[in-house]
Amino acid sequence: MSARTKSTNINVRLYPEVKQEAENIFAFHGLSLPEAITVFIYHACHAGGFPFDLRGAYWQDSVSLAALHECKQIEANPGEYKGFHNAADLIADCLEGDNE
Repeated sequence: MSARTKSTNINVRLYPEVKQEAENIFAFHGLSLPEAITVFIYHACHAGGFPFDLRGAYWQDSVSLAALHECKQIEANPGEYKGFHNAADLIADCLEGDNE
C-alpha cells in the first residue's frame, strides 16, 4: 500500500456483547478493534478473499482467553508461581493440598 492518508470510515452495527468480546480478544493480542479490522481488511486484500478458512472456524470463549492470559502472566513472572518437573509431582502436590 502507498503512503496515502487514511480517509474512509466504516460503520458496523454489532450486538454490544459481541463487540465487547471482540475487543477483549484483540486487546489480548495488543490491538484495538479498529486496528484488528484494518489488519483483517489488509490480509483479505492480499489473499484476494477471506484470509482464513471459513469451514469450522474455531472461536475461543472468555474462559479460554482468561487461561491464555494467565499462561502469559506465568511466563512473564515464573518466580511467582509454583512449578513442577513432571505430572507425578503435580498430582502429589494436589493430593497434599487435599490433606490440609
